[in-house]
Amino acid sequence: MGDVNLTSRQLLLMKTETNYGVDADPSEANSFEAMRMVDPFTIEIDQNFVEQIGGNLTRGFDRPIPTTRPAGVTFRSYVTGIGGEGSYTATVKPPLADAFRACGLFETFTASNASGQPEYRYDPGADIGSDTSVTIIPNQDGLEHRILGCRGNVNFIYSAAGPVVAEFVFRGLLSTEVETTRATPTGLPSTIPPRWIDSGSIIVGSLSANVENLNLNTNNTLFEQPASSALSGSGIVAILITNRAPGGSFDPEVTRTSSHDFLARWRSASQSVIQLNTGITAGNRFTLVASKAIYKNVSWSDKSGLSVFATDFQAYETSADDEIRLSFTTETQ
Repeated sequence: MGDVNLTSRQLLLMKTETNYGVDADPSEANSFEAMRMVDPFTIEIDQNFVEQIGGNLTRGFDRPIPTTRPAGVTFRSYVTGIGGEGSYTATVKPPLADAFRACGLFETFTASNASGQPEYRYDPGADIGSDTSVTIIPNQDGLEHRILGCRGNVNFIYSAAGPVVAEFVFRGLLSTEVETTRATPTGLPSTIPPRWIDSGSIIVGSLSANVENLNLNTNNTLFEQPASSALSGSGIVAILITNRAPGGSFDPEVTRTSSHDFLARWRSASQSVIQLNTGITAGNRFTLVASKAIYKNVSWSDKSGLSVFATDFQAYETSADDEIRLSFTTETQ
């Protein structure tokens, strides 16, 4: 039984492209170009066809003609900082930096923030011209695809007492596939992810809320643009982020209206700041903020006899391109 392919034997490589759709050639020999995953990734490859009738006095069809080849990769990774690997610099970034940028988040590095510490920030990009893309190589036990020009979405998943999960869903231009042997990756992120407990907190408005589960998704609209000049023969010329509506859901414990009136804010579409802090260790601390969250749905729910509000929210702009902000810093809490 030597000729088998195992889903547990996976390697996922990723690198930012200098020019859109041009293979960046990520390698397992380069630091942080191999992704550490929570569980096995999934690959989606497809091909559309147009049919033709045989024309030979039968009720069947002749051979179909292939057209576009949509493709994508979904994977999950824990969100971490750089841990004990030093301080953030212009070249030392959070391990998932390339993936965040390919989800329409514009990267800014500050050598000295308000606290005098280096900081990386990720905010929604202003326009398509600021969007980056990545080449992704999912290697499934020796058989790998090259998917170019990838852009996508990231869903941040928070669960009490657990590390924060970033679930990425990328779409791209299917290039080639090949059987190959790759070595054990170099520089695979090794920092232990901080847990969302004690070291983490959630502030809703001015309330330190009791929340077990929360997610926040970039919710980008992805257009897989078909064109006759398409790259890599996929029939798709580019993956474009044409719109966004970041938002998510959470399950706060029902509190007194004097503490935070969820229902009144839902009725009036009044904004709330949702701030999620994770980590207290230098180099392994990050914050996700939605500065103008509007509750779209507030429903009563039961959790083993405890009343909670099952709450859906959307993050809106306060000025421009500021619905959410993800920041990494080396300062301690």
